[in-house]
Amino acid sequence: MRRRPERVHAIVPLNVIGKSKTRLSPLLDPAQRARLTAAMLADVLRSLAGSSRIARVTVVSADRSALPIAQKYGARFLWEGKRRGLNGALKLAIRRLGSPVVMIVHADLPFVTTRDIDEFIMKSAGYQAVIVPSKDGMGTNALFLKPPNVMPPAFGGRSFRKHLFLAKKRKLHCKVLRIRAVQFDLDEPRDLRRFMKHGARNQTFRFLRTIL
Repeated sequence: MRRRPERVHAIVPLNVIGKSKTRLSPLLDPAQRARLTAAMLADVLRSLAGSSRIARVTVVSADRSALPIAQKYGARFLWEGKRRGLNGALKLAIRRLGSPVVMIVHADLPFVTTRDIDEFIMKSAGYQAVIVPSKDGMGTNALFLKPPNVMPPAFGGRSFRKHLFLAKKRKLHCKVLRIRAVQFDLDEPRDLRRFMKHGARNQTFRFLRTIL
């Protein structure tokens, strides 16, 4: 009998908007980087909001300016207070939310659509941990955990290998899933050029078209 995918709680961690995407500084000034970050967050939240597989969405951040963006797309905003770092913020969210299944997805995935979110959740059915690596194979762009405390988040340098190690150490039923739109994070100038060449006509694309 085929397992039925569960409705999950999506957690979107967000850095302080005004201090994000510094690797894009050769092309964008601080104000433009902040607007780009906000546009990408909006596009990710719109894609999550369209999925019938998502029970709820929470943005966790130390930046209160993200609150109206979260509210616009029906997401909850969890203020982390003092900056705890990415993993600290995620641990706080997991502890506070008390959901049985969570999906952690980054806010800088400009290609991602509702269809990609649905694919990720459907292919995660039956697993305790599912990892989507970044396009360079070093980082982790999305993480499915059931239950959420089955292993701690280990984002940061070489997080893909860290998550694989943790899953193996804990003998979890784990899967590596490669979905191109989820793997593409917009971090460097070359990413901007690639996105503008192939990007969807979303809020991120429309903003970048006005300045590039």
